[in-house]
Amino acid sequence: MRVDDRPLASFRVSMRDIDIYGHVHNSVYLDYCEDAVVELLRHRGILSHFRHTSSGVAYHVKKAEITFHTPIDVDDVVEPKVDVAKIGRSSLSFAIELYRRRDGAHCASAGLVWVCVGLSDSRPTPIPEATRAALTPG
Repeated sequence: MRVDDRPLASFRVSMRDIDIYGHVHNSVYLDYCEDAVVELLRHRGILSHFRHTSSGVAYHVKKAEITFHTPIDVDDVVEPKVDVAKIGRSSLSFAIELYRRRDGAHCASAGLVWVCVGLSDSRPTPIPEATRAALTPG
């Protein structure tokens, strides 16, 4: 389910992200995907919902999955696309796609599943209604 069609902030790849083969290191893609999800939350004006000090809940990554399509190099500009793939009772699933601006290449597809947990016991708890409403298309 697409939450918002406006593009998210793109970013330029830093030298610190490059591996011995001259491409972005595989593990860094996860950082890029999490940054893209956080940018979506910021873009929607609900990043504060995900700060446990104000919401009473926390979100833990339950699953992360990445498929690599085309390498990303130093100084490339990456354009992320994020969809809220599913909103469960206590989980949020995000679908992330990373594209290379210089040629439009589809570089990676990823899925992240976050689970909402209570701060007192770290057990799954329902996603707060305000968060659910903000992530559900109108």
